[in-house]
Amino acid sequence: MQKEEVITRVEGLIQPYLAAQGVELVEVEFTQPRRGRATLRLYVDREGGITLDEITRVSRVVGDLLDVHDPISSSYTLEVSSPGLTRELKGPRDYERYTGRLVRLTTRGVWEGKQVHRGILKGLANEEVSLAEGEALVRIPLAEIAKARLDFEK
Repeated sequence: MQKEEVITRVEGLIQPYLAAQGVELVEVEFTQPRRGRATLRLYVDREGGITLDEITRVSRVVGDLLDVHDPISSSYTLEVSSPGLTRELKGPRDYERYTGRLVRLTTRGVWEGKQVHRGILKGLANEEVSLAEGEALVRIPLAEIAKARLDFEK
């Protein structure tokens, strides 16, 4: 079974449960090495952050759902965690959700004199990310961003 097919099946199976719990499925990863056991990683979050108790509950219930419906033919290890403090911004929804937060963006090439930009996310409009770097407002086309993640003050 292809990796994308496993991810699609798992998302379809667990999404209704997570949505009913107010939990967002941030990402699903499935790795199947040539040797050894496969790993299914689920990253979950909720508005205001998710607790360890909630992650434990999600892991138990999702594990039971996967055991009953058996969407993965081989044996695997299930890992459920939060995306962390410096979570990656995946798409337009994340850029809207984290407006006002400190972010670190890496561009595909040099953009306005540098490749790594750090500042307050001002939003996304017309496929451009606005970022306040000190007094300057930088607009970077979404297509130019190679990597984006939340950052924090040190």
